[in-house]
Amino acid sequence: MSKLREAFASFYLAGRGIAFCLRHERHLRIHLVFTAYVLYFSSFYNFSRTDYALLILTCIAVIGMEIINTAVEVVIDKLSPHYNVFAMIGKDIAAGAVLLTAIGAITVGLFMFLDIEVIGSIISYFTSDLIRPAIMAASLVLAVWFIMSAKPRKLGNKRKGITKND
Repeated sequence: MSKLREAFASFYLAGRGIAFCLRHERHLRIHLVFTAYVLYFSSFYNFSRTDYALLILTCIAVIGMEIINTAVEVVIDKLSPHYNVFAMIGKDIAAGAVLLTAIGAITVGLFMFLDIEVIGSIISYFTSDLIRPAIMAASLVLAVWFIMSAKPRKLGNKRKGITKND
């Protein structure tokens, strides 16, 4: 029974880490919003199960890398609370990994979504009545609110003159 309890505890702790990132990381919220829109707009395409697997794995890779980046930042801030060039380099490297993963995701997205006929049908869908663009505009307002409402966390090792909360 204790092994089962340990397994549940592991899931709980992992969930707590994800919840921390959701509360404090604006970039994670940006990735989640883009993932939601990607999955929504994918419904206009005739993607195979393999295509959906690639799409979901790509989104999860970016989100996972953002969570790893947050872990690196938190540990560096704890171990080196004052400015240190090596701490900044470590944080920059972790952020670079997120950037590369996001560029890869954008590349996958371009290959999968760049179909002029489907894009035309999406435009027709949204311009066929007034309610659809209004709903999309409302979703964009909610998305911006969700992104901007992240609670900033205090970061150490800031570059002089830079006030970054992500």
